[in-house]
Amino acid sequence: MPLTLTKKNRSAMKDYTGIPWDTAEEWNQVFLSIKRIDVLYRDRLENIRKMAMTIRQKYEAMSEPIENVCSHTCLYCEDICCKRATIWFDLKDLLYIYFGLNRFPVSQMIKKKGGTQEKACCHFSEKGCTLERIDRPFVCIWYFCPAQTKHMLFHHEKIKKTIDQGLNEIKVLRHKMEEEFIRISSSE
Repeated sequence: MPLTLTKKNRSAMKDYTGIPWDTAEEWNQVFLSIKRIDVLYRDRLENIRKMAMTIRQKYEAMSEPIENVCSHTCLYCEDICCKRATIWFDLKDLLYIYFGLNRFPVSQMIKKKGGTQEKACCHFSEKGCTLERIDRPFVCIWYFCPAQTKHMLFHHEKIKKTIDQGLNEIKVLRHKMEEEFIRISSSE
């Protein structure tokens, strides 16, 4: 039977964010699932822990150069990505945070209305992100707006190459970490 768009389901579709685990119950279930798999397969997950720690080290090494770029561009931004974009933690982010930082985010990312009634990321403040760089979703690390890219190419080409290399290495590690976690958690 074809879907008929009524006012009710059109409204529901409009409110759908497409963000996974966006209710407290779903978020809790994701956390409990990852924790349960950790308990069941602890000794088989050592490689995942090592990959998560390597990712953490790479984030820490890139943090200062990225902050330098942000300090020259974000203060003057008129198209703030924290307001424009809809961001969330994906499974790779959660695995990294759980196994690399030994914690779990309190909740999924949401957009909330700020002082100007504009919606923005729940961690956005007048001084920037309230999350430490190592706690942010990967998209918040790898995304560089055109102004940032231009600034790096003009002033810090060597730093841009270093950051790009680190981000590519992190992408590979995140992919391997997720694949291995899925393989281990789906084995009997």
